[in-house]
Amino acid sequence: MQRFVLVFMLCMAGAAPVPAQVQGQVIKVLSYNIHHGVNNKGELDIQGIANVILATNPDLVALQEVDSVTTRVKKADQLRQLAEATGMYIYFGKAMGLEGGGYGNGILSRYPIQKSYNVELPAAGAGSEPRTAAVVTVKLPGDSLLLDFASAHLDHLEDPTDRLAQSAILLKHFGQHRHPVILAGDMNATPASKEIAALKELFTDATEKLGPTWPSDKPAQKLDYILLSNTSQWHVMDAAVIEETVASDHRPVICELLLK
Repeated sequence: MQRFVLVFMLCMAGAAPVPAQVQGQVIKVLSYNIHHGVNNKGELDIQGIANVILATNPDLVALQEVDSVTTRVKKADQLRQLAEATGMYIYFGKAMGLEGGGYGNGILSRYPIQKSYNVELPAAGAGSEPRTAAVVTVKLPGDSLLLDFASAHLDHLEDPTDRLAQSAILLKHFGQHRHPVILAGDMNATPASKEIAALKELFTDATEKLGPTWPSDKPAQKLDYILLSNTSQWHVMDAAVIEETVASDHRPVICELLLK
């Protein structure tokens, strides 16, 4: 989906405001921890997740807690189900094997995926799970610009040690990229945490003005983020927490971004 916009900004020339035009491309991004398709009624309902995506019409979607042909989801390939429902391209980044299949992060994209890979994140704490960041490179339509889009799910333990180590890996990896990066996902950390402060050494939080996202029925903590590198290239046009209380235990976050 190709969309362009002219944003009119007021620039100061002496004491008088002068309108200036900034041209760019609008990209709508959704991040959603889908709780392997099990809703707050305890029902397996991947269509409920598909309905949220269809209603918001994003260009890029970062998904966490995605199952691929595990027995607990009746051997369903959840990303393929979402691709069939939305018509989007997909990539699954497996974090660990589970019940005869895999569990990890997923990406949906309206743009063809040129490259895809998985970044392993350290998980050494007692009771921790393997974690990864799924990454795709897409070429924006009508433009030669490449964009990296990542879906990450950081450690869930109260001790932040693993999350800090995982954040360090993400900073090292994406700090080497010359083109823009969007890192989205469930960071399992609140805005005031050291983990988010560390990520902000490279990224700016497009969702910084948003409220809590978890638990979805009565949200009390903000755990879900959309983060942007190359800050000067971006303008956040809109951002929201979607008031969806049933489809998952997290509420999704969505941003409409202008890449200048």
